[in-house]
Amino acid sequence: MFTIHYLEEKVLTRVALKLAIEEQESCKVIYNGSCLNEYVDYLKQVSNPPDLCIISDCYAYTHLIKLIHQIKKLSNHTYIMLKSETKFMKGICFLLKNGIDGIFFTDEPLIDLKYCVRSRTKYKLSASKLKLITNNIKNDIHIKELNYNTTPLTKNEIEFIQACAKDNTYEEIASELHKSVSTIYGYRDRVFKKLHVKQRTAMVMTALKRNYIDL
Repeated sequence: MFTIHYLEEKVLTRVALKLAIEEQESCKVIYNGSCLNEYVDYLKQVSNPPDLCIISDCYAYTHLIKLIHQIKKLSNHTYIMLKSETKFMKGICFLLKNGIDGIFFTDEPLIDLKYCVRSRTKYKLSASKLKLITNNIKNDIHIKELNYNTTPLTKNEIEFIQACAKDNTYEEIASELHKSVSTIYGYRDRVFKKLHVKQRTAMVMTALKRNYIDL
């Protein structure tokens, strides 16, 4: 049995990924939760360390580094993987320099976790981006833009999509967000373009799939 611990703040995301993980042969999520402190307490009682620990990048990086060190104290056997939603490369490099073994992105197909761990694969990126990141792990980080996500959503656009998920009219959304109706239509047009969709339903479903919003 290939054992996995999984830490993620969003309940729906955590449940969905757990199900996806366990579809892979002999993979089993034996711990999943959202509180880092509770997980540290759990680690102190564990006799058999997991094969893989997946941690979402929704937590503060300073807290993640403390947790990484705690896991490595338990066992050098455990592979620690970052589940990244933001694709913030400078932050990812910082965590890689401080003990994270590998990463994967949640808007791409779920990688074969066992193969990743057993082959000690660190990345699922193109060769050019891989070279840029690995070079910067050894030196100071100077990555400003890898163009991996050239059109990130703004905070206002994410709040707009979240409001759309409630099935409100655009006028009701404008009132809820304290914006003018014309501003709301501007958000809609920009988000449609960024997500490459033409309908409101498709926009919400795409945003859910990419973990921009949670229900």
